[in-house]
Amino acid sequence: MSASPWRRGARQLGATALVSAASTAALIGLDGTASAVTSTEQRIGDVPQRVQEGTTVTFSGTLTGAGDRPVAGEPVDLERDTGSGWSAVKTDRTDSNGKVSIPAKIARSADWRLSYDGDTVHDGDSSATKHVTAAQPVNERIVETAAAQEGEPYEYGANGPDSFDCSGLTQYVHNRLGIELPRTSSDQRESTRYVSAAEKKPGDLIFFDDGGDVYHVAVYAGDNKVWTAPQERESVQLENIWDDDYTVGRAW
Repeated sequence: MSASPWRRGARQLGATALVSAASTAALIGLDGTASAVTSTEQRIGDVPQRVQEGTTVTFSGTLTGAGDRPVAGEPVDLERDTGSGWSAVKTDRTDSNGKVSIPAKIARSADWRLSYDGDTVHDGDSSATKHVTAAQPVNERIVETAAAQEGEPYEYGANGPDSFDCSGLTQYVHNRLGIELPRTSSDQRESTRYVSAAEKKPGDLIFFDDGGDVYHVAVYAGDNKVWTAPQERESVQLENIWDDDYTVGRAW
């Protein structure tokens, strides 16, 4: 015997209710985990390719969505390649135009990028990679180059690389780094920029004088010490500044 129209309608209504309930449960279960539906593009602007160690560089970029519309108020990471993967250095949020600017101090050469993780609405994306080379400050390189000559013998009139007199050493060190200096200590003082003793820095030249006449020149190493080619039967060495009667010149 066939079911009555009323019973058939009840079964259909019940089936519809079950489907609706199942759909609702599925939506509730997926809340916050559903796949993003809007693609994004994370761009990065130009940055200097080479800077001195310790220089702060600002990495700027733009996060856009569908139709190249800006994505505002979203967290963007500035990431550095550590050699074993990407690591977030700093995070900031995009402004109303989808732009973000994140400063970072460059301590060593590395690849950098801006990265957006995405959310339930937006896909994540990373920018192109930018490589920034961190160069050692030239004054530190002057000191290191002078230190590398330690033990080379003093010889009057010698320009290196196997022996030096005082101004031969300072000229050789600077020439190795592409900085031209004249040959004699007095001419070197004339060609360098005067710096007060209180403002001297490693890499500066210390000109010892007697009554205004320069009799010796050395490379300031910091901590009141100099790299110097002192005199006959001695070699390039690190010494304390032995005379308060000196002037300071800077060629870098």
